Amino acid sequence: MKDWCYECAAKWIGACVSRLPRGMALTIGAGLGRLAFWLAATERARACEQLQRSLNISENQRAAAMAKRCFENLGKNVVEFMRFPRMDAAQLQQAVTFEGASHIKRALARGKGAIILTGHFGNWELLAASISVTVAPLMPIVRELRSARLNALVSSYRARAGYATIDRDTGLRSALRCLKRNQLLGIVADVDTTVNGVFVDFFGKPAYTPYSPIAIALKTGAAILPSFIIRQPDGTHRAIIEPPLALERTAGNEEELVINTQKFTKIIEGYIRRYPEQWIWMHERWKTRPEEKR
Repeated sequence: MKDWCYECAAKWIGACVSRLPRGMALTIGAGLGRLAFWLAATERARACEQLQRSLNISENQRAAAMAKRCFENLGKNVVEFMRFPRMDAAQLQQAVTFEGASHIKRALARGKGAIILTGHFGNWELLAASISVTVAPLMPIVRELRSARLNALVSSYRARAGYATIDRDTGLRSALRCLKRNQLLGIVADVDTTVNGVFVDFFGKPAYTPYSPIAIALKTGAAILPSFIIRQPDGTHRAIIEPPLALERTAGNEEELVINTQKFTKIIEGYIRRYPEQWIWMHERWKTRPEEKR
């Protein structure tokens, strides 16, 4: 019954915001984010604390204001995602401008597929949709939601926006087949999860980070293209496709994973430093500690 209520609420909100002008819908999304900022006390405190420590912010009010903008960005992300069923390819293309799309085409010309590597930055769902309709089909690896009803609803929204997904826990073979077909595989690798990872430096502290992008790239020869979508002041987005990550080869497998995972983590950190309000500071990024993994 709870799942059914969540599904009905999501459908109703989605139906409402999808019929509103884009600007008005984004205003509502920002309002929902501010509401979450005041209601989610634990996440609010965590975002403020991590912002202060990571960016050396001494003023509590400044950190709180920045954390509020992070919540507002998430609210806008949710509203934009809910509008997917009513957006056609032309509308998606109008919402996002690309820089470096030629890197994707050159990578696919090698015939080994390519990995679009990003973080929970900007509107990463919109990044997947816009790449799929503008450049080439993309299949992101995602973690399925606990609610089967909500997961089916989210999957249907993604499908209507032009992209399918691969389950994180069961889809390794599907991911490898995606690259073997010379397609794009999407990986988000900037959070502390239960998947295999290594500790690398992130904002000056050891952070447990998934190494799957590196392991897959080393196994298949696929290029890793760090990619980011940045929300603009006028509500549109700018997507940047970086050149392929230069992977280092060493004698030891674990050393290769650590060195190259650190490389892409530093790139993600660089974008977050430039646009801190567009990352998920409410996430418990440094939850896993090195002593727990020994």
